[in-house]
Amino acid sequence: MLIPTSDQDIDFVLAHSERLSRHYRFQDSYKDGLAGRIMDKASFYALCQQYGVAYPQLWSGTRDQIAGLAGQITFPCMIKPALIQLVKDQMRGQKGWIARNGEDFAQQVARIPDGAGTLLVQEIVPGPESDITLWCGYLGNGVQQGFTARKLRQFPPGFGSASLVQSHDEAETARIAETLLATLGYTGIAAAEFKRDPKTGQLKIIEINVRPSLWFSLSEASGKPVVLAAYRDLAGLPPLVEQPQTQGVRWKYGPKDLYSRLFYWRKPDFILPAPDTSATGPASASVRAVFAWDDPLPAFAELRTFAAKAMQRLSRRCHAR
Repeated sequence: MLIPTSDQDIDFVLAHSERLSRHYRFQDSYKDGLAGRIMDKASFYALCQQYGVAYPQLWSGTRDQIAGLAGQITFPCMIKPALIQLVKDQMRGQKGWIARNGEDFAQQVARIPDGAGTLLVQEIVPGPESDITLWCGYLGNGVQQGFTARKLRQFPPGFGSASLVQSHDEAETARIAETLLATLGYTGIAAAEFKRDPKTGQLKIIEINVRPSLWFSLSEASGKPVVLAAYRDLAGLPPLVEQPQTQGVRWKYGPKDLYSRLFYWRKPDFILPAPDTSATGPASASVRAVFAWDDPLPAFAELRTFAAKAMQRLSRRCHAR
């Protein structure tokens, strides 16, 4: 059985799905091409447009093509690859490049690495990252173990992956995500991210991941074991009994969240306001991203990796000067 946990692994499965399917069981969306269309941001937003799901305003093209769009773009904006896995190793943990104005836009475009392919220029939805809502679940014979939460902080700040998340009832988020995926005929694990636009009150979809996301341990701690549901379906076992999710469970990725917390203290003029970590109320329980008392070694390894990356970035900055 295959349950890949990175985009690079999924690319491999997609490229060899016919051969792998002779020996392994894995979700159908890796066989029918739908996962690939969702991973490609350009085709994903085309699907959203087709099915009436709101998303941030978007422009696309090659690096040379988007360089001439400065007069048409609403600033601030983010520039990101349609297939981020192509240059993820060169992006230093970022999801894209932020441009505050036309001059900044030209400088950021010039820094984009070769081989980035199709680029997307997307409006930045205003408001703190604590306005980001999350959904995950398994689709197979209906939605199984659907779960919702709210992001409270990210790493890197503003536009990264979750560092602080709390389980929270987000019915509108679940409805939009589940309806879109069901309409597409999607089967398998999925995780969706939205942000509410304070100007319109509208939820805008940011992305759908076609694999377990970083914060999936929170869904399990909240009574919604999504990956186990996938395993049981692929193994031909009866589905799990559905239980209401536990609200208020808080998930933290310690070192990354500490960095982001200090960042907002040091950078009050950041392009987005500091998140409101009390937006979902007090935590009823907690779960850590990596550390566990009965298996602490992965946490120590993660700290070592985190420190090594920090030293590498510091070294690059010193050499750049």
